[in-house]
Amino acid sequence: MATQGKIEEVAHLKKKFEQAASLVLADYRGLTADEMVKLREKFTKEGLEFRVVKDTLARIAAEEAGLKDLVDLFAGPIGVAIGYDDPVLAFKLTEECRVAYSPRYTPKGGVFEGVVISQDEIKRYGALPSRVELLAKLAMLLNSPMRSLAMMLKAKIREFVAVLNEARIKREQQNKEE
Repeated sequence: MATQGKIEEVAHLKKKFEQAASLVLADYRGLTADEMVKLREKFTKEGLEFRVVKDTLARIAAEEAGLKDLVDLFAGPIGVAIGYDDPVLAFKLTEECRVAYSPRYTPKGGVFEGVVISQDEIKRYGALPSRVELLAKLAMLLNSPMRSLAMMLKAKIREFVAVLNEARIKREQQNKEE
């Protein structure tokens, strides 16, 4: 029976599914309460959300959000990692947690920018550098040629100053000789 609370939860989940850049569904059976708290804290610290959802309500929300291929993955206890800004970050953290808590934390599938992906793809996306890492590399690549140019110009200025200094010394010697 559809209660007002369940209807609101479905609407809330649907909104989150639609806004998410990435979703990862994972089976968390076997994790202790302390491990779940650490897991949630880790995701929250990185700006992500990790929620345990009721599979029936999540199925309805996924279907309403247009993620029909995801519906079959909502079976049993499911935790959903939701990423909003950096789509790769949810996969990176999920992969870290899979390694740390294996076999008790197992990704089942996910969504990357609206496309449903498998467990293997989660592993591959988890190996990609995050947005912050990519921006740092880009900044380094952009900075490198400018730094080289600055160093080259600085060397030329030093050489020019050395030539002027030599000319000054010669002129002083000529003045002494006269």
